[in-house]
Amino acid sequence: MVTIIDNTFATPIHQNPLQLGIDMVVHSGTKYLGGPSHICCGVAVTTREKAERIRSLARNLGGSLNAETCALLERSIKTLAIRVERQTENAGRIASWLEDNSLVRRVYYPGLAGSSYHELAKSQMDGFGPILSFELDDAKVDPDRFIRSLGIIAPAVSLGGVESTICAPAVTSHAKISATERKRIGITDSLLRLTVGIEQADDLIEDIEQAMKR
Repeated sequence: MVTIIDNTFATPIHQNPLQLGIDMVVHSGTKYLGGPSHICCGVAVTTREKAERIRSLARNLGGSLNAETCALLERSIKTLAIRVERQTENAGRIASWLEDNSLVRRVYYPGLAGSSYHELAKSQMDGFGPILSFELDDAKVDPDRFIRSLGIIAPAVSLGGVESTICAPAVTSHAKISATERKRIGITDSLLRLTVGIEQADDLIEDIEQAMKR
């Protein structure tokens, strides 16, 4: 049996699955590794033997990167640590602020002590990552109006760039799932995924606050 894990969200800065016994680690290089959102690629990290098998198959399927994309990826990786550390710091501050906000029903972020994943994340990660989600109290704040009222944070389904983005899974990534199934797995209409960028945390919090009041 070969174990494979997608480490895109955690990035190599916060988690190294190979050290935890995983056989192969994959990344969407388009996201955090790419940084400024200017490339499209994928990455697989494993032993030399398995990498050769992947390379052989990739030749037959036509999967290859051009030299310019490789150069841009290499350049972006040089700032990966600085970017992700800043994004994670921002995410922690925003998660704590949201947790104390009366217009928010629940915040999902492993960096919060009350998270059911907090201890697990502490045991295997060096940081809690730049992504969080939260449920607005839709009796007080309309989720669609909230997203449209944001000024700095952009509505987008992609993630991992230097800019902050937000999306509502119920109408994007999980739109094709029935409402019953979404409810069963916890994807409510008021759930929002926030991917935190490198902007000033105070500016992001101010943006969220003013959008809540619209």
